[in-house]
Amino acid sequence: MDYRYQQIYRLPNVRAKSKTMDFAATDGNLTIFAAAITGWSLHIQNLVVTIKTSAAQAMLFEDDAGTPLYVAKLPASPGVDSRWEFDFLPLGRKLTTAKLFRVAMTAGNAGHIQAYGYSKKD
Repeated sequence: MDYRYQQIYRLPNVRAKSKTMDFAATDGNLTIFAAAITGWSLHIQNLVVTIKTSAAQAMLFEDDAGTPLYVAKLPASPGVDSRWEFDFLPLGRKLTTAKLFRVAMTAGNAGHIQAYGYSKKD
């Protein structure tokens, strides 16, 4: 693992998170990280998305607050075999307390997501 991630994980009250997942052209909204527990916030450090099947739908990476905090966005028709990387090292992009991290999309695109981050007590 990259040393930039390890520096954060040594802090007290920090829990590392990582997820690798595929998504199909038939998928809709998907949860990447489950909601942080009360009093804890998710921080997204790095997000890598590869597209295998491209469609005319955008992909929004956000939390599930009433007014979502956006982390990243892929445009409609992102391109077959394209790779998108969003880097927020070292501290990451803080999401709303006790909210999950998801990709909001309609069916169409297919590919792979890698996400790295941590949850931290507020």
